[in-house]
Amino acid sequence: MHLPMLSEFNLEHDLKHRIRDMRFFEASFRRNVTLTLGQLGLRSKTDQARLRSSFLAWLEDFQSNRHFAEIDRRDFICFSAGRMLAELLRHDPLTLVAGLPAEPSTVEHWPTGSAYVSYCLGVALSVMAQELPSTPDLSDRVTDPRIWHSFRENVHDNPDLAIPFLDLLLGQSPNWIEPRLADKRPAMLAQSARALSH
Repeated sequence: MHLPMLSEFNLEHDLKHRIRDMRFFEASFRRNVTLTLGQLGLRSKTDQARLRSSFLAWLEDFQSNRHFAEIDRRDFICFSAGRMLAELLRHDPLTLVAGLPAEPSTVEHWPTGSAYVSYCLGVALSVMAQELPSTPDLSDRVTDPRIWHSFRENVHDNPDLAIPFLDLLLGQSPNWIEPRLADKRPAMLAQSARALSH
């Protein structure tokens, strides 16, 4: 999967804080959309009110869950990126206005979803690169059309299922039952159990 903002995010000093700034979020999101859809010959329109609503909902959730970063930083980064994806899907600020993919492939059959996912993956991988000693490789599932088909169908009814979907792509153990709850994530539960056993 093409992650057009990854190299630019990697150049940002302290991305984990920059991404919490609405102006930076909006500008980087719009640039990602242009780069992602532009390579497919597509143009889109971004509803600014919906984009801001998705950001504010994500930021509120981030602030209420940020203490989980102390338990497992990598897992919290994945969770936060998944929550961002869920809010983008819930508010759905993108509309295609021109063009169709010439040859639809695994992700290009859903261009707006691809733009949301590429943005959130770029954020997650860049923050991990800045914060952790090693970053994960994307799972092979990122090119599996069955995963994308299932993802699109399921998040239509429940955008929060974007969280375990992103976990799959990042190699984390997903929580399909209660995806919004950081304390129910397999990695968080495992870290908490280790801490209690010491």
